[in-house]
Amino acid sequence: MEGIGRREFVNAVSALKLVDRWMTPFIRLTESVPSAGKLTDFVRPYLASGLPVTVQLMGNDPRLLGKCGSFLQTLPGVEGINLNMGCPSNRVVHNNSGGAMLKHPEKIADFCAEVASFLKPGKLSVKLRTGFASPEDMEIFIPALSAQKCISKIFLHYRTVKETYSPLPRQYRDERLKHAAALCRNIPLIVNGDIDSYHDAAGLIRLTGAAGVMIARNWLKDPYLLLRLNGKSGILPEEGRDKFFTQLRNSGVKGGALLEMAKMMWGSSHPRFRNLINEVNFTG
Repeated sequence: MEGIGRREFVNAVSALKLVDRWMTPFIRLTESVPSAGKLTDFVRPYLASGLPVTVQLMGNDPRLLGKCGSFLQTLPGVEGINLNMGCPSNRVVHNNSGGAMLKHPEKIADFCAEVASFLKPGKLSVKLRTGFASPEDMEIFIPALSAQKCISKIFLHYRTVKETYSPLPRQYRDERLKHAAALCRNIPLIVNGDIDSYHDAAGLIRLTGAAGVMIARNWLKDPYLLLRLNGKSGILPEEGRDKFFTQLRNSGVKGGALLEMAKMMWGSSHPRFRNLINEVNFTG
C-alpha cells in the first residue's frame, strides 16, 4: 500500500499481530540500484517484526531489478522478491514501468526469467493486472509464465491497467479471476480487487480455486480479516477498527496520516472520522 506502509503503521500492525507475512510497498528502480544502506533502511521496519518479508520492486530494466533483488535476498528475513508489473498510475505508466510492462504481454515471461536468473530458485513472484487494455492479454502471459516456471506466485488484480480503479460490475471480477485460475496451472494464484469482507474473500477463493487473496486498502475496514480467513481470530470489523486505531495512535501515527487512515477505516461521513477532524484541527 504505497504511501501507507510507514514505520509507525508497520509497528502498529506488528504489535497486534494482524498479519503473518509482509509485502512492502515498491522500490522504483530507474538508473541504478540504491545503496545497501538505503535498501536496508527501507526494509528494516518490516524485518523488525520477525515475519517473512517479500520486497516489491518496480522498473523496466531486468538487470537492475535482478541486481537489487540479489542484494535484498541476502538480508535475514527477506523471503522473496516481487515484481510490480501492474501499477496503473499515469506517472508510472508514462515512465514505462508498472502496468506499462503489460503493453507487451508476449515479453512478460522472458522479462521475469531474466530477473529470476539473479535470484535463488523460488524467490521471485510477480504482481499483474489482467492486461493493459484488454483482459484477453492474460491468455498470453499467464500460460507463458506457467510454462517458464521462473516465478513462485502470481498476484493478479482483475482490472486492466486502462481501467485503473474504475467501478466495475462484480461479475467482471469473478469471471476474469476464474478464467485466470484456469490458465494458471503450475503456479499458485493470489487474487485481488475490491475484496471487502470475509464472505467475499472466502467466496472468491471457492469460486476460483485460488491459493489466496491479496487485500489492500479495504483491509483497513476490517483489520482482523486476514486472521479470520486463516481461522486465527474471531474479532469482527467494528471492534477490529477500534483496536487498530488505538494502536496506530500508540505507535505514533498522528496528524494527516492518522486522518487518512481513519477515513479509509470508517469513511468520511462516519462520526468517528468527523470528530477526529475537529480534534486534529484543534490540536494542530
